Parts: sequence; C-alpha cells; structure tokens
Amino acid sequence: MMNWNSLLSRKRLAKTTADPELPHRSAYEIDIDRITFTTSFRRLADKQQVHGIGGSDYVRSRLTHSMEAARVGRSLGMWVGPAILGSIAYPLKATPADIGHVVAAASLAHDVGTPCFAHTGEDIISDWFADSATGRRIREGLSEVHQAELCKFEANAQGFRVLTRLQGWRGVGGLQLTAATLAAGAKYPWGVEIPGGPVKRPHKRKYGFFESEQEVFAEIAAEVGLVETGPGAWCRHPLAYLVEAADDACYHVVDIEDAAKMRMLSFEHAEDLLLAFIRDDKTKDWEADYKTLEDEDRKLIFLRAQAIDRLVRDAAEIFLDRLPSLMAGEFCKPLLTLSARAPALRQIEQVSHERIYRGQQRCETDIIAARTITTLLDAYGEALLGREKLGPGAKLPRRWASLLETMPESRLLPYERAGWAQGLLDYVAGMTDRFAIRQAQLIAG
Repeated sequence: MMNWNSLLSRKRLAKTTADPELPHRSAYEIDIDRITFTTSFRRLADKQQVHGIGGSDYVRSRLTHSMEAARVGRSLGMWVGPAILGSIAYPLKATPADIGHVVAAASLAHDVGTPCFAHTGEDIISDWFADSATGRRIREGLSEVHQAELCKFEANAQGFRVLTRLQGWRGVGGLQLTAATLAAGAKYPWGVEIPGGPVKRPHKRKYGFFESEQEVFAEIAAEVGLVETGPGAWCRHPLAYLVEAADDACYHVVDIEDAAKMRMLSFEHAEDLLLAFIRDDKTKDWEADYKTLEDEDRKLIFLRAQAIDRLVRDAAEIFLDRLPSLMAGEFCKPLLTLSARAPALRQIEQVSHERIYRGQQRCETDIIAARTITTLLDAYGEALLGREKLGPGAKLPRRWASLLETMPESRLLPYERAGWAQGLLDYVAGMTDRFAIRQAQLIAG
C-alpha cells in the first residue's frame, strides 16, 4: 500500500534532501512557476491543439489547453484533498491546496513534449524513422530499444526528458521539480515496448520515458513509492488519474466549442452534444440561466463551463471511490470512462473523428506537416550522418556545415549515434509549427 507522505514528496530531482519550506509558497507552487517560465512551455503557444495554422485566432493552442487543464486539475485536487486527508491515520504535512497544486503542476506540464504539429507530428517522425532511407540508416547499429523509440516517437517521453534534462539552468535534473509533481505527471510509467520482444507493456504504443531517462524515472518512482509492476515499469501515482481526467474533460468539451466557432459544426449540433452532459443534472438549476441567453457564443461558453463542471464532479467522486485500489497500485481505466456521462464523451469522440480530426482543413494541415517534418529530418539527418562519418575535427562540406550552424549547439552534439540522434529529435520536436515551416522552406529553397 502506497503512503501519502511518500506520494507527496517535496524532494527535488538531483537533490539529496527536500528544500526548506517557504512561508509564502509551497514547493509545488514553485514547480508551477518553473514550468511556466520555460521555453518549452512558452512554445506551446504556436503548437496546434486540434486546429493548426489554418485555424482562426480564436481557437486554442497547446498553451491555452495546458493552462485550462491546469485550472481544472487544481479544482480536482482541491476537491479530493479533504477526503484524502480525512482517510489516513498517520500524520501528513499537507493541505488540500498542496494536493491541488501537485495536480495543477503536472497538468500544466503534460504537453511540454508535444512536437510541432502535435499528434500528426508524432506520427510523421515515427514513420520517417521506420520507412525513409535516411531514417533506416540512422537506426543501423542502435539498440533495439532506441530503434523502437524512434519508430514510435512518444510526446509523453519527450516531455519527461524536457522537464528532467533539457530545461532549466541547473547542471543536472533539468528543472529539478519535486518528485510528487514528476510522478503525478507520468500517465504511462513504463518504457517502450519492443515489437516482438518478451516484455509487454500495458499500452503497445504509449510510454512515459526514453531509455536515456529510465534511471531518472526509477529514482523518482522509488522516492514516491510507486509499485514496480515489471522490468522498467511501475504503477501510476494516484494523482496521475486526476491529471488524465483534467486533460480529458478539457479537450473533449473545448474541441466542440472550437469547432462550432470555426463553423465546422452547426451551433445546434454543438449545443446538443454539450447539453448531453448536463441535461439530466438535477443538482444545479442551470436551465433558468440558459433560457436568458440569446447569443450563440454566450450559450457555448455557458455550456462548456457547465459540462466541464459536471465532469470534474464525476471524476472526483469516482477517484475517491476507487482510491483504496489505486493506493494498492492497481490499474484503473480513465476516470471519465467510468462516469455516467461516458456515452456523451464517446459521442463527442465519434463526431470529432468524423468532422474535426479528419475534416478538410485538418487534412490540409497534415499535408503541410508531413512535407515540413520530412524535409527537416531528411536534411539534418543526412548532415549528422556525414558529420559522424568524417569524425571530430574534420572539415564538413559547406552544405552540411551551413545547415548545422542553424541548429543551436550542434557543435556540442556527440559523434556517437545514439547521442546525436536524440539531439536531432530534441531539436525538431522542440520547434513550433511556424518555425518548422520556415526552416523547411529555407532548406527547400
């Protein structure tokens, strides 16, 4: 059985002891501050949530989505906090606000590893390493695990790398976030599954850390007391279920709001989808307020707020009901799939897939994404292969030397393939959508 004193560990990555507590802000609020001021978080402003570069200036980016998820996550943590504190028989130096801040921090950071063009970008990167001639050459000689990571590039694992290695001024530990925040943000606390390999993962496609950061995750898991479930795999931190619920509640609902704003769905269709969350809710007198609204935009705002509120209540109640089994390290399905509103969520998923994710505008964005990322990887991949072959101190052909000068700190990349291949991914995945397009246009002439 896991223990909340460990699960809420304030010890920071790469430090031997917890920092002294400050009177005006908790360790977890400091996590939020550190995440907010990072380059990777700021770049989410120009990474698509659903609607990409062709969308209007109204719709959400990954940045606004992350901020919204963090606020919902804070509400969830604050909601369940008193019940958690009241359920334990041992002393715990924590408040409901602390639990809210842990969930908020993990929610705020949950998308920092998202590559340019989001899920489309993940797929294109994976396909390039699996199928392109240059991608296959890069994979030659790499370990099976590293090859699997390249062919199944995962934003969650990249995000963990960003937080623990790439961001921050400190020499080690990245942002040096608390163990509680890093563990609560681990939706998939295991490494990649090698196709045909002996070790099977709970999810064939998704994973939470690269092999290069496995020891880091193991250190965090040990600090918070996660249950080890297999080689390189652990159970979820209980609060990770609230982070997942905050993300799910936000994107399901706001995707419909955004689609209606962009006229991809009629107002009547969007209204019907959102009303399904609250139509039978007798705990609030929402109908009287809704009848006073005449403007469609105001109605959408009202319905979005009410739908998310209902999902927050559902997630909190289900979490508390399942908490004993979660504390034992048992796996649970996403909380909102167990909600009475699960059919409404499935209906939104179906409509989103048919009308939004595969709509004409999204397909056009995907075409741009494929050309852009392929151009970047082809060019930089060839240059880095050539650099490796010539070795340290050699003079590179001008076409490669000039290209690599556009890659920050390329001179610091190792000549060992596993190291520079990871650096290539760090660079391309870290790009914003518009910067990636500009760089590809520059390369293509």
